[in-house]
Amino acid sequence: MTNEFTGFENPAATFLESALDLGEIISHPASTFIYQKPQMDEQYPVEIVQWYIIDSSIKPVSTDLVLIELHGNRSVHLVSSLSDTTEPVLTLGTVTAIIKHHHLAPDIPDDLQTGLHSALIPLPAAAFISRARGSKMAGLGIKNEDLLVVRRDVNYEQGSIAIIYSENKFMCRVLNLSNNTLDDADCMQSTIIRPLSVEGVVTTSVEFKRKVLSWD
Repeated sequence: MTNEFTGFENPAATFLESALDLGEIISHPASTFIYQKPQMDEQYPVEIVQWYIIDSSIKPVSTDLVLIELHGNRSVHLVSSLSDTTEPVLTLGTVTAIIKHHHLAPDIPDDLQTGLHSALIPLPAAAFISRARGSKMAGLGIKNEDLLVVRRDVNYEQGSIAIIYSENKFMCRVLNLSNNTLDDADCMQSTIIRPLSVEGVVTTSVEFKRKVLSWD
């Protein structure tokens, strides 16, 4: 199957000019690490690898997610949900962001601040960063206001999450090529209009739990 890309202007060209660096997610390098956890989507039989950005220097509040250790096991919990815990809980840090991989997850870089951007975007000239609007893809881990890493150097295939230009607008949808439809996370489908205009494959989405990156 040949991927067919049409000649639309990069919809994020203005953001490429500002050289957004995802390494800026790491505000305190000396006290920040990644906790990796695969998570099975509730609606789809899809395993999403998630990187939790953990900052041990931030004091958590009740609405924060924190990484804890209990009986030798690590897990992420809402702070307010731990109020009734009677056993000793070790809090390892506050979750500032969740990076979700919708394609093959790269290796975690040794130096997060300098290596995170290149790990997520290995070929900058063939990628752009966009922002999700709406909740139609929330069931697949892409929430409203998430940042999306969209790569044109990755071939799309059956089941890929991609940015599509259709009906005079850009959309984030699952490519259901076997059924010739574009699907959202609620299984709403629309027929693919040929030629298929794929602007790129969504390989990563970033959900922020603390304001650690400024991008308007």
